[in-house]
Amino acid sequence: MKNQILLITLSLLVLFIFSNCSNESSINSEKTVIKSSIININLKSEVEKLVDLHCKAINVLRKVDKGDRTALNRSNAIRKEADKLARDLRNKYSSPDEQEEYSIAYQNALVNCPYLK
Repeated sequence: MKNQILLITLSLLVLFIFSNCSNESSINSEKTVIKSSIININLKSEVEKLVDLHCKAINVLRKVDKGDRTALNRSNAIRKEADKLARDLRNKYSSPDEQEEYSIAYQNALVNCPYLK
């Protein structure tokens, strides 16, 4: 039961942190933010790697329920790697437009994670 709560909490935390996107309007109210339909291929591949790490961490956490005592340590190692990559991506893609593309790419990549279904 504790592991399920931990898994759900971790999943919600990951979704909350990385799905925050701002739709800030510019100072001049006449200007509008145009959403780009083309996502940078580099960004997309980096975000897919991040989502893959998150999915692996969740999968490893599920093994804790089955009695694998080393799974929590492996999950923490994967999570640390994912946290570092997430920090790097936030620094690399820091403009509002890039953050929006990042958020969209992250949400699209989450669809491919079989452990969140």
